[in-house]
Amino acid sequence: MIDVPRETNAPVPSARGAAAYRDPSWWYDLRGLLILMGTYQVMLWTHLRFFARNLGRRHLEAAVGSGTFLGLTLLTRFLSRESRPAEIVGIDYAERMLAGARRLFGHTRGIRLVQADLSKIDAPDAHFDSVNIAHSFHAFPEPDKVLAELHRVMKPGAALRVDVLLDPRGGSLRRWLATRVNDFCFRKGILARTCDEQATRAQLVANRFEVVDGYVLGNTLHVVARKPAGLPGSA
Repeated sequence: MIDVPRETNAPVPSARGAAAYRDPSWWYDLRGLLILMGTYQVMLWTHLRFFARNLGRRHLEAAVGSGTFLGLTLLTRFLSRESRPAEIVGIDYAERMLAGARRLFGHTRGIRLVQADLSKIDAPDAHFDSVNIAHSFHAFPEPDKVLAELHRVMKPGAALRVDVLLDPRGGSLRRWLATRVNDFCFRKGILARTCDEQATRAQLVANRFEVVDGYVLGNTLHVVARKPAGLPGSA
């Protein structure tokens, strides 16, 4: 297993939206679980199974947050008797969130936590074997810039998994609940937008990803994409 530094001394970038994450990380976890049930309307273990399948040797957790979901993903992987990555880099721009992640992983070999903007990742081209964006795509102020940067740091053939919050759907009660929760998230600044399934697929393709699989559960689009092998300029 590779021993990597656990923190970075690079200057902390300014990122729009960071002010929305000033609460303690434990409150964010509790609030996030309620939001997950109310607006994504998918069970937690369904998300865990989806993301646990995408942990390559060098893994990037894009928007690692408090680290709780990553920890549960690694536990899911362990219970499935699958190996964990040799190197995990978790990036987030919110210091309060990273404080929680550091409490979980501060002494864990092979995990590096970085406070940074995902549109400016301090990593070489074609470095990561896998990338997960868990419960975060809806909060990116400039998702195209993030996707372009993720494409740069991914190896040809590397997999990207993302869950995308869609406009409320289903029966009237489910739509009402999701709309109320979304309104709260908009006010708090933790939701930039809800998404459309076809537009999201097109956005990934426009940023040079190949959409391998995708399905909708609740108000959530689960997407499996990859960086095609043999692209011009790929390492």
